[in-house]
Amino acid sequence: MIYIDKKELIDLFVHLAAINSPSLNERAIADEVKRQFSLLGFTVIEDDTAKKIHGSAGNLICLPPTFDASKPSIALCAHLDTVQPTEKLVANVTEDRITSDGTTILGGDDRLGVAVLTYLSKKIKDAAAPVKNFICVFTVGEEVGMYGANHVELQPYNVTAAYIFDCSKRPGIYIKDGAGCLVFTATVKGKSAHAGVAPEEGINAITLAANAMAQVGFGRIDPETTSNIGKISGGGPTNVVPDEVIIEGEVRSFTLERINAEYQLIRNSFERSVVNGGSVQFKSDIDFHPYIHAENSAIVLTMEKALRTAGLTPKGIRYTGGSDANSYNGRGIPAINIGTGAQKPHSFEEFILIEDLIKSTEIAIALIQEH
Repeated sequence: MIYIDKKELIDLFVHLAAINSPSLNERAIADEVKRQFSLLGFTVIEDDTAKKIHGSAGNLICLPPTFDASKPSIALCAHLDTVQPTEKLVANVTEDRITSDGTTILGGDDRLGVAVLTYLSKKIKDAAAPVKNFICVFTVGEEVGMYGANHVELQPYNVTAAYIFDCSKRPGIYIKDGAGCLVFTATVKGKSAHAGVAPEEGINAITLAANAMAQVGFGRIDPETTSNIGKISGGGPTNVVPDEVIIEGEVRSFTLERINAEYQLIRNSFERSVVNGGSVQFKSDIDFHPYIHAENSAIVLTMEKALRTAGLTPKGIRYTGGSDANSYNGRGIPAINIGTGAQKPHSFEEFILIEDLIKSTEIAIALIQEH
């Protein structure tokens, strides 16, 4: 096993976390990752995703000197963006954990993953066992919709499995099954009229939508399915019967069949609400695909072996949050999201335990070493 210098690893994380690069503004962290990997002899390729998503940087694909494109490879992955700025981050390092000073996020989501893979690249020369054919992939725009993962091309690098270091669960836990998400917009149209003089001549679009929503259960539908209305917009002056309201929502579950069945129930309710007047138009799209890995699949067996090598007890779970793993699985590349312990993400209370930072690095090392 590669020796891990705790102070060196902590210092690297703190350095990377302080580089301000929120979603679609990842230029600074991308340049630093490119610099560090290039100094270590990696070939670093930045793709053209920036112009596709109107961002400042593209995805980075880092190839070690030993990489052979003619052979199957694995991808170790993290995302470059943070959900909020870390421009004024003050990292507090105590005996057991790293936090911010409470005025910013820490950025462990996902600078912890970036630090793990960067540290791995520094120490790969010290590997005692042969190293697998692997690449490191750093995506952009993950927090705003997996934009980078949806555009990165891994086929040229013969990637047969991807391991994403981006789950707030503690090391040992991994996302074996990930829910997918369908997002939808329902535009309900009524008929305007003067609300005080002739309200009976109007059709209130807000009332139509409210009646439809009241007939559908939102929230946790069953142990594997959730739905939500996240935004309602429309209407105008109080003296006008509103003729349009726009409803935006989502459905999540672990198969497309279950997602589509729940979505159809929602559609049916809205269509019934306008049968006596008004109309409704729906638009929908799969935001990210669900995935379920068999217990005996190659990626699960490899994942659990690596966790045991790192001295952990593997625990595969089902999870309703999305990650780059959903995008890769949806595009035919088996992928798993790995617990790294970036706890309370997206909040000023975010923290990581130092032992989890070290264990996450041990997992990465175990994944690339032949045993």
